[in-house]
Amino acid sequence: MLRWFLLVFYSSLAVGFSAPDVDSVQPSQQATKGNATAVSPTPKPPPTADEEEEQEIRRNHHFLGEPVRASAPAQTKMFIGQEVPVATQYAAPRITPQADGGYFVQPATPRTFETRRTGITINGAGFEETEIEGFIDYGSPIRTAVPIYNDKGEIIGTAIQEHPNPILQPVFRTIRKE
Repeated sequence: MLRWFLLVFYSSLAVGFSAPDVDSVQPSQQATKGNATAVSPTPKPPPTADEEEEQEIRRNHHFLGEPVRASAPAQTKMFIGQEVPVATQYAAPRITPQADGGYFVQPATPRTFETRRTGITINGAGFEETEIEGFIDYGSPIRTAVPIYNDKGEIIGTAIQEHPNPILQPVFRTIRKE
C-alpha cells in the first residue's frame, strides 16, 4: 500500500515537471530532397514494466492525483470489541429424587449459543456502537415439597423450598451515527 501511495505521489509530481513528449530528431536521420528537408522520427523502444505502470497511473488519475472512479469505492469495515456468546435455547430444569427422600434440583442449562458483537464497528458511512445494558431474568424459581419430620422420625408435614433457576438474557443497546 505504501509503495502504491509513493508511486502515485511521485508520478503526480512528475506530471507537473516533465517536459512534453517530443520525438527527438537526430541529424543522421535527416535526408535532403532538393530544398526540403524530410525528417524521419526515431522509433521508440517498447516501454518497460515500470513505464507501463506509470502510464497506467497517469491515465487513471486526475491532475492532483485523485482517482477516476467508474463506480463507488469499496467500503472498508473495522470492528473493535468482543464477540459475546448468548444462549438461545435451554434444557428444561430437572428434579431427581434421592434415596434419602430429598431431591436433587438441576436448573435450566443453556444448550445452544450464538455470538453477538459488542464494541464499535466503523465503516465509510459512519460508526455503530453496541453494548450490553443489563440482563433480564426469564427464569422462575423451582419449588419442591420437602417433608418435615418430628423427633420420632415421623412426617408431620411438608415445606416448600425454592431453588434458583436463572435464565439470563442480555439486553443490547446499539447507537448508529452516519
